[in-house]
Amino acid sequence: MRARTMRRQYGAILPFCLVFLALLGLMAVAGLESLLLHERMLANERRSQGGFEAAEAALRAGEVEIGRQCPSAAPLADGAVWGQVIELTPQWWENNGIEADFAGVDAPPRYFVEFWRGNAALPNAPVYYRVTARAAARASADASVLQVFGVATCNGDQTITQNRLSWRRLG
Repeated sequence: MRARTMRRQYGAILPFCLVFLALLGLMAVAGLESLLLHERMLANERRSQGGFEAAEAALRAGEVEIGRQCPSAAPLADGAVWGQVIELTPQWWENNGIEADFAGVDAPPRYFVEFWRGNAALPNAPVYYRVTARAAARASADASVLQVFGVATCNGDQTITQNRLSWRRLG
């Protein structure tokens, strides 16, 4: 009787194992796709963070430049308006922005300083400024654009007091 029972069950495990292995293979492929997606997301976040850090370094370079000399609260001699609105196109930045040193990006970050008129009649009048910085990380078409608003006051001994009022991320 045992021989008959064995013959009826012979080979039944083979289809079960094949189905089980196919399911395991599908789960492995799904896990690999998820892992690759997370890897790409992490690489994009790293590039974005690199651009942000480069733009922040350019902002600081712009603020250091303001701190080197006392900005005047008087209007410009040629009648230009303080704080003109700037374009944020890459070509404009290449022609008009000032380069800042920063490693880890394809092109050096650039910044632009805009001053707003203070009250020129007051001695040591505060001067308001806006520094806009742009940087793109390695192999990234997206650029980080940051702005900082601040006030600078020239003291009687030609020292400068600077304060950041606010900052924002434009892109």
